[in-house]
Amino acid sequence: MQDSPETPSEETPPESAEKKLEPPVAAPANKFADLWLRIASALVLGAIAGLSFWNGGLFVVALLVVAGGLMAWEFRRLILPDASNKDTGLWVMVAGIVGAVISANLFGFYPALLPVVLAAVILWQIKHKRPAWIAFGMLYLAVPLAGLMVLRQDQGLGPVLWLIGVVVASDIGGYFAGRFFGGPKLWPAISPKKTWSGTLGGWVLALLVGLVYWAFASSDIGFFDALLFSVLLAMAAQGGDLFESWLKRKAGIKDSSNLIPGHGGLLDRFDGLLAATSLYTALSLTGML
Repeated sequence: MQDSPETPSEETPPESAEKKLEPPVAAPANKFADLWLRIASALVLGAIAGLSFWNGGLFVVALLVVAGGLMAWEFRRLILPDASNKDTGLWVMVAGIVGAVISANLFGFYPALLPVVLAAVILWQIKHKRPAWIAFGMLYLAVPLAGLMVLRQDQGLGPVLWLIGVVVASDIGGYFAGRFFGGPKLWPAISPKKTWSGTLGGWVLALLVGLVYWAFASSDIGFFDALLFSVLLAMAAQGGDLFESWLKRKAGIKDSSNLIPGHGGLLDRFDGLLAATSLYTALSLTGML
């Protein structure tokens, strides 16, 4: 009589095998993984800008001309990502911005707008793609760059340091408050990482910069004005950040470029300063600052 074939028993896999089949648990994300790289890049940029504004004159002209040309390239990349660097429109845009900085140094703010107008006319004459957006980009960059040039010449180093200090404080306060406290998103459709806690943290640190400026700067600005305008400038900086985030989202890219390690491009780093300087320029021209 033949033995019947044995049916293999269904054994439970050993515990060690079960553990091998479990998916690996991801390590918790480090909220400050890019902090040291951001700090190193910011220190280098701060040293270059600080030396330029400290010396004034042609040092500031050179700084703003180089920065303006690079930001023009980045802005054109957001609007026409497939266009070549040999594109005529890019160089017309650069010429308009560089002309604005040089004119501001020589003649003041209002004459600095003339090169932008001439460049915009050329764009329409050559029937360039998206001339309205390229012309807007020139104005978007030329106004704050020319305003910063005139601010250093007419009001000295103190107000420049206050303006930059408020923007930097808004950025630092937003970075740390947003990562420590988190909470509701500010505008997730445009910038998913920005939170209301970060926004408020930026305002608080900007207030402190305004308080320091009022207390120690050789300026006749009042206590209330120093605090009020510091918060308004911080709001403008945050608005500029959101606007650039919207442009990048429309273009489908993460950063305007990779020129600055840890930050992305110049527009990614200075979008807030551009907006805040535009507001400062408007307040200055109307006699409010």
